[in-house]
Amino acid sequence: MMMRIPLAAGLAVSLLSLAVPVWAQDFTARLPIGCTPGTDCWAFQLPDVDPGPDRQDYACGKLAYDGHDGTDIGLASLAEIERGVPVFAAAPGTVKGVRDGMQDALVSEIGKDAVKDRECGNGVVIEHEGGWQTQYCHLRKGSIAVRSGQKIEAGARLGEVGLSGSTDFAHLEFIVRKDGKTVDPFRGLEGGPDCGPGTKPIWDAAARQALAYGPAPHHIGVAPRAPTYDEILKGQFPADTLPGSAEALVLWAEFNGLAPGDVLHLTLTGPDGKVMASKDLPMDAAKVRQFFFIGKKRTAEWQKGEYTGLASVERKDGLGAGKREMRYSFTVE
Repeated sequence: MMMRIPLAAGLAVSLLSLAVPVWAQDFTARLPIGCTPGTDCWAFQLPDVDPGPDRQDYACGKLAYDGHDGTDIGLASLAEIERGVPVFAAAPGTVKGVRDGMQDALVSEIGKDAVKDRECGNGVVIEHEGGWQTQYCHLRKGSIAVRSGQKIEAGARLGEVGLSGSTDFAHLEFIVRKDGKTVDPFRGLEGGPDCGPGTKPIWDAAARQALAYGPAPHHIGVAPRAPTYDEILKGQFPADTLPGSAEALVLWAEFNGLAPGDVLHLTLTGPDGKVMASKDLPMDAAKVRQFFFIGKKRTAEWQKGEYTGLASVERKDGLGAGKREMRYSFTVE
């Protein structure tokens, strides 16, 4: 409700009062995970801002699914859970509730009934001043480090990234609410342009930079044969060395945050500097993730030495335009 100010109070005061929204935002959040987005973790799904049955992220892209209310920051593979990636409180507050004890397992294997009404998995809910609340989902079993009723500071360790609840990816889902209503931390309460970050996002400056919008290669490696995506997901090709007798040399990569028109590229180069395989893959649809590989079958003993791989993705225009690449090396012994 807007209050009327008498003219005697002065025009300057009247203008000042009109410039301050009644719901002015008073909350900021730091990055809630102990990894480096773009290097060893990636924001691969964002809140759905479309009110209907379609899906749309804050940049008018498709990095969401219908009704998704969190920011998903994922690890490269399930094997990464073992290194104990910490989850931190995004702001000071009081722990409202915790859950621990749920197994870390692929929901595609254990079934959705096993996590019914507990889709968040192991997690923490924190209440902050001003009606704000944050929630942290899919944490690792046995990692919860806080208790209900505990007052904590921003940056307090809450647990570790896991695979609990309704998920097939090792990731943290981070949700922000204001007075019980979900808020996209990339947009904030005040909104902004139709496509792009809000005029006052909830993320602080460091988090905004770390979570910058755009496509990227995010996981790269080598295999002695054509791999399946399930094998990559489970980290079954971790070695950086292959024997000279390997059936094939296969360079694989995963790409994140793709839109129609993006062009993916892979190149495999031998120790002598000669290109062994190279391929472009233009995208004709939006994809949260895309798995792609190239390679060469063995016709004789592989040349010993260091081989290099390059994965890149290029976007010609729009938010996130530019070229991003990831380099990789492995040895044949």
